[in-house]
Amino acid sequence: MPGELRHPLGMLSRRAWSLSISGALLSLAAPELAFAAQPRELFTLARSTNANVVKYAVRLGKEGQLEVAHPIEAYWLMLAGNGHREELTWSERQLAYGFSTSEVTPRSCVLRLSACPDRQLRVAADNGSFVARLEIARQPATLQRIFVRTEGSLLPSVRYVEISGLNTSNQRVVERILPR
Repeated sequence: MPGELRHPLGMLSRRAWSLSISGALLSLAAPELAFAAQPRELFTLARSTNANVVKYAVRLGKEGQLEVAHPIEAYWLMLAGNGHREELTWSERQLAYGFSTSEVTPRSCVLRLSACPDRQLRVAADNGSFVARLEIARQPATLQRIFVRTEGSLLPSVRYVEISGLNTSNQRVVERILPR
């Protein structure tokens, strides 16, 4: 109606209203909460056997820097079920999905996956989040996904491993690695 004053948020749905309030409260909260909202995921490892994936993520301290004692974590995301998180078992950490870190600073570290120790990843801060960098198809790239194709059920063998990410021009690059 003409002459009627309307609040700018009056046109928002209840969901949008609550999201805008939540965002405003988060921006007023302690700095530690802002760092908690920072993306932590580095990359995903998927397999041909089912939809469950292993997520690799950074562990951040209060200032948004890497936890120097334990900068990286890996865990299952059970997408074949209800999507809940499960920790890796001892044998999974030792053999297939484990990793080691070295050269750890609050802003970067070197990450080596147990399944592929000869290819190191450099985890580093980049524009407000952390990324895992390595060479993919002979190009510097940011790793996004590892896919492992296996065959057999009782004692599965690896058919190939495919790594993919974005090169420095933000184009997708893919490399397929065959077992030796």
